Amino acid sequence: MESIEQKLLDQLVNKFGGNPQLSDSLVLVGVDSVGMAELTVEIERDFKIAVDDQILNVETVQELADYVRAMQTKNSC
Repeated sequence: MESIEQKLLDQLVNKFGGNPQLSDSLVLVGVDSVGMAELTVEIERDFKIAVDDQILNVETVQELADYVRAMQTKNSC
């Protein structure tokens, strides 16, 4: 099974190009407000979670992976 981190990195490469690392800020990767809106839709679809406003506090790729993991746990309870 592909990890959340790897799946997100793959999405970021496909959407924004480059070679993002987990420690990279989303801004450095190229995620702007429109990109974040599109990425949010993909995250909800691919990870089967409902994204809330807390996603706006996410700054790095690793924080995004941690957020997705937390939302999966929350939704499975």
